[in-house]
Amino acid sequence: MTSTSSSAFLAKSLLLTGALICGQASAATNSTEKNVDTDSIISTISASERTRPFPVGEKHAYFVNIKDGDQVRSPFRVAFAVTGMGVSPVAAGEIGGTGHHHILIDMTMPADIKAPIPFDKPNEYQHQHYKHFGNGETETLLDLPAGKHTLRLLFADHRHVPYYISSKVISIVVLDKAH
Repeated sequence: MTSTSSSAFLAKSLLLTGALICGQASAATNSTEKNVDTDSIISTISASERTRPFPVGEKHAYFVNIKDGDQVRSPFRVAFAVTGMGVSPVAAGEIGGTGHHHILIDMTMPADIKAPIPFDKPNEYQHQHYKHFGNGETETLLDLPAGKHTLRLLFADHRHVPYYISSKVISIVVLDKAH
């Protein structure tokens, strides 16, 4: 057998082995999916729906585990990410190409592009509008009143001044709390 044909044989063997392993993993996953506790699932978004190909250099903020039209019960977990920028805490000061996340709840984009994103009153439950993640967080628990809400991520610098790197607006429905 020549070096070229043995390399081709090895490559085909590896592909076949990988396909068999994936098939077994898929079968194992399918058999365990029947026993999933659906009450603990926050969203039905799949990994393929969360995977977004971004060209190098593009800057986008996006929700990882929720999508437009989801129905959730408060409190619910929200995970978020940004591409093309680094995440850093406000306390780190000015670091080029970094910032932190904010969630705008039932709000439009701020009109003044040079003004810092406002803060809600402490412990405000019924009228939350601006959630700051100045410690560099990339997930949180939101506790919103029942009803329809819009959410949008907005990425900002250490002074809370937006870069206008944002997510698409998504609408979710918060269901009444379970009894």
